[in-house]
Amino acid sequence: MNKFWKVFLIILAVLAVGVAVYFIWFHDNKKYYTPEIIEPEVFHDIEFDTDLLIGVWKEDELYYRYNDDGSAVTWDLSDDVMEDEGTQLTWTLEHNLFTHYYKMEIGPIVPKQYNMKVLELDVMEYDDDYGVNHKFSKVDELLIQ
Repeated sequence: MNKFWKVFLIILAVLAVGVAVYFIWFHDNKKYYTPEIIEPEVFHDIEFDTDLLIGVWKEDELYYRYNDDGSAVTWDLSDDVMEDEGTQLTWTLEHNLFTHYYKMEIGPIVPKQYNMKVLELDVMEYDDDYGVNHKFSKVDELLIQ
């Protein structure tokens, strides 16, 4: 019986060390969300003309009106929201970093960043860090009124 308990304790000790090593090794290697740090000097050659952004843009029932003073408004016809009831925001476009600053009724200004992919006379395409892609087409303002 004495030999049995020695073997049993050795096996138990080896298992305990194995479990400890497993948890220490894999617990420290968890993947946490760390947003990419954007270095401005990396985007020297990417430039978009902000004048092309001015106007009304549409994606399905979602609309944005960008003004040349950096202000904008967004509304969604599928939610039965018209332009005068829309959410006010400001925007910036630096190289390919397109940022919306939403003005909340209660609380702070909330920024949302996008990576501009295409900005032409009638097509705008950008995506965010979560892989959500948006493709807008420019709308004649007379069609909305």
